[in-house]
Amino acid sequence: MIELNSGNIKIGASDTICSLFLLPILEKFNNKHPDIRISVTNRITQESVELLKRAAVDIAYVNLPIESDDSLDIIPVKTIQNCFVVGDKYKTLADKTMSLSDLNKYPILALEKASNSRKQMDIFLMDNGIEIQPAIELGSLSLLSGFAKIGLGVAATIKEEVQDMLDKHELFELKFYEKLPKRHIGLVRMKNVNLSFAAKAFIYEMGNN
Repeated sequence: MIELNSGNIKIGASDTICSLFLLPILEKFNNKHPDIRISVTNRITQESVELLKRAAVDIAYVNLPIESDDSLDIIPVKTIQNCFVVGDKYKTLADKTMSLSDLNKYPILALEKASNSRKQMDIFLMDNGIEIQPAIELGSLSLLSGFAKIGLGVAATIKEEVQDMLDKHELFELKFYEKLPKRHIGLVRMKNVNLSFAAKAFIYEMGNN
């Protein structure tokens, strides 16, 4: 186990975090340590934390912030940027600077309310005196970007998730007078719980990416 010729790692993470952050690290780690068994349980942030507390996973990667808990170590590992994007149908909106209050003039595409990303976006908008009523709520950012691309509305998403589509001019980022907040993906582990050599090695590899 010390030489990482055996062992296993159980990870909790949302599908967004998997596609946006974990996939290249998982690939690199698996190529380097093919005998380590990796299992990933796909859950939203709150459910991933509950899995961690029940010892169903060793570590969890979540959308921060989360509620403070003395039993948890919470470590930010990647900065992400909120944004709103549109497809060709609403492309002209990207040619000007808008106010956030203008969003309610258009159909909004957003994550489901249970997701932490949606909760944080709702909090930010309410702090600016805005409450949105999404026309469509979906379970993944990839679906949001797809729906925006075909012209179904304005998608609330993460820039890193859609950067490739922005570069290809399949989506267009909206500009606002108000500054949209940055957030973080975080590593969460239980305090005072010894991790396996494999889990420690994975965290180390992650820190070197």
